[in-house]
Amino acid sequence: MEIKTDGVAGSRLFLEVADPFTAKGLVHRCLVTEKQNSRRGTASTLTRAEVRGGGKKPYAQKGTGNARIGSRRTPLRPGGGVSFGPKPTDWTIKINKKERRLAVATALQSAASDMKVIEDIKEFVTVAKTRLMAQALQKWGVSPGRYALLIVNEMTDPLHMSCRNIPTLKLTTADRLIVSDILRADSVIVESSALQYIQGFLG
Repeated sequence: MEIKTDGVAGSRLFLEVADPFTAKGLVHRCLVTEKQNSRRGTASTLTRAEVRGGGKKPYAQKGTGNARIGSRRTPLRPGGGVSFGPKPTDWTIKINKKERRLAVATALQSAASDMKVIEDIKEFVTVAKTRLMAQALQKWGVSPGRYALLIVNEMTDPLHMSCRNIPTLKLTTADRLIVSDILRADSVIVESSALQYIQGFLG
């Protein structure tokens, strides 16, 4: 598929994509895998066995006029344990490498109509300036408020610092592409060298 260029020799995108009948399901499964694997799973509460205190019976079983109780750690009282509360959980699920590559290639191919190829920018982005990056986005046709994905071949500190304060811009390298970033982006901007890597890895 022919893609837009910015002063770069015309480029075509040749990727190995999924069959049209299975592409939607494959991309969705890869997206679910990415989202679920990003869960930390660190939520944790204390059960009545883990709450501090409660060794002595608070008051006599009979004669006080209160409901009988054997421990202050009961979930029925403030400060007691939590019944059926969350515990640390590993939410990780797996997807085959070939399937993941196929899903990324399929998502990238579908975004080719909104993709633009630019020259390598690490040579002229030598200082961290958010303003310059914002001006470059306007030059590349990215309207304010629209999400953009910038794919580079090599990450540099000035480039990273120039992009990190733009909330609608996601910077990534060609070897760390994920489906969720591609699907979220309204515009995809890719370096010419990064495009060559993508063609060789996913083509």
